[in-house]
Amino acid sequence: MSAITVARVGAKTAVGLNAQQTGFLLRAGFPAMAEAPLANAAGEAITMAFVPTIDGRLVGAERLAALARAPLEEAVAPVRDVAAEVYVAIDEGCVEGPLSIALLEALVKRVTPAAKVAVEARGEAGPGAFLPAAIRALETRRVDAVVIGGVHSDHDPRAIAALEASGRLFSRDNLDARIPGEAAAFFLLMRTADAARLKLTSIAHVIGVGTGRERARPDNDELAYEATGLTAAVRQATEPLAADGRTVGWILTDLTGEMRRQYEWQSVFVRAQKVLGKPYLIESPAQRIGYLGAAATPLFVAMAATAWKHGYAPSPIALAMAGNDGGDRVAVVLGKQ
Repeated sequence: MSAITVARVGAKTAVGLNAQQTGFLLRAGFPAMAEAPLANAAGEAITMAFVPTIDGRLVGAERLAALARAPLEEAVAPVRDVAAEVYVAIDEGCVEGPLSIALLEALVKRVTPAAKVAVEARGEAGPGAFLPAAIRALETRRVDAVVIGGVHSDHDPRAIAALEASGRLFSRDNLDARIPGEAAAFFLLMRTADAARLKLTSIAHVIGVGTGRERARPDNDELAYEATGLTAAVRQATEPLAADGRTVGWILTDLTGEMRRQYEWQSVFVRAQKVLGKPYLIESPAQRIGYLGAAATPLFVAMAATAWKHGYAPSPIALAMAGNDGGDRVAVVLGKQ
């Protein structure tokens, strides 16, 4: 049993108000796309996946804070008064970035007054990149708990206008794009013995983490098929599996409909065959519940942990992959505790 465990998870998405609802409905293949109360430049309603229980008038930093509150509380409920470290990622080009960071920092301090907080605009790669330092902090007993999360929302006229201007807004005439979405997810890491003392069930552990950097980005013409960054991240993350002959049976990706990332993924998929068990399941939740942004990796952890806890996971080992527009890539291998 791993000495560091995922002891609690929280999520809020277009299909679920908590981690369990989200996991169950994603497992059932439930989609969340609907006509949104937002329009494109021509005044036509757009297709989007959004959380209907949040006031449609909330946008920007206030919406991110509203999204994050419930899943943060869900994840940290057992350790509210523990001196924890909390890391939260938002998107690189987040609307109202500085204000979003300030509001999320304030939210975390309200929910966990004793916590040390860091909110960074690192996009999809942020939460995974936080992991190595978080694990070291727990192993060296510098802290007793670490919370990692991410928040993303496209529910903002400014975000939709930016997507449309860059040719990345999904429509019937533009399939090489991404469906706008919103989500927030968090997970709690603790030493296994400490979690047991709090009567928390150890539901997952981190087997390996890898990072890399791609040259191909939305703003250049580099070949996505090279996929050197994601390949490096996957190889690094799966080294512990290769060393003892274990294989991955569940792959979670942040892929949308954008072909640039699809090409990258195809190359990595071929290169990773040695660590893939058969049969295996590949899931890309963003294709059903909208673009996940910085919430992608924490959501994958929440999905895997929920599936293992309730006994419907397709494999005891999962590989999660995500990447941001700046070229940062991260891969995380998770195992059933």
